[in-house]
Amino acid sequence: MLSAAVLDVGVTTMQTDGTVRASYLDWTSLILVIVGAINWGLVGIGSFFDANWNVVNLIFGSIPTLEALIYVVVGLAGLYELYFAYQLYGARSESRMRERKTA
Repeated sequence: MLSAAVLDVGVTTMQTDGTVRASYLDWTSLILVIVGAINWGLVGIGSFFDANWNVVNLIFGSIPTLEALIYVVVGLAGLYELYFAYQLYGARSESRMRERKTA
């Protein structure tokens, strides 16, 4: 089995044995993306019933600037998740290359 050599990639720590140590930023952005996806799902379902099921709008609709800020933060979290997925792919690829070299 490979040793757990650690690669520091930004705020995420990857290990070459295929495991990942996710930071608080990783988990926070993942939660924001999941909440955003559920919100968009509710918006879509609500449109079939002519209802406003946009949870962000229902909670923060009276403060348009805050509502817009929440959408921007969720969008940035989505972009960060793209970066995180790329880092996961890179760590996985490097792990496979090391396995082939030792085999």
